[in-house]
Amino acid sequence: MNAENQRDQALGILDSKLPELSKLFKECYLSSGKGAVMVYASDVINRNGPKKHHYRTYEEMLEVFDAPPTQAKLKYMINNYNQKREGIVALITDYSNATYFITVKF
Repeated sequence: MNAENQRDQALGILDSKLPELSKLFKECYLSSGKGAVMVYASDVINRNGPKKHHYRTYEEMLEVFDAPPTQAKLKYMINNYNQKREGIVALITDYSNATYFITVKF
């Protein structure tokens, strides 16, 4: 398996969990404000995630991803998503920690 295959497998599982994911995003947004879910693809594949503790606030996400181009993309995504219909997932693979930023629509 490679990073893309692991990503695709995790995305398939996330797609099947959209009602739970929508609820998670709404609860986290109301308690913590804008942010994103940061989860390892292997956690999703093993059906152990994402959970509430995977949610990170805007500031926490920017601390983790500190490269200027990555921060710019992440800032734009978090600042412009519609929290009533969307959420942001940072999906990290086991392969060189390749990370994919994904907008999830409910």
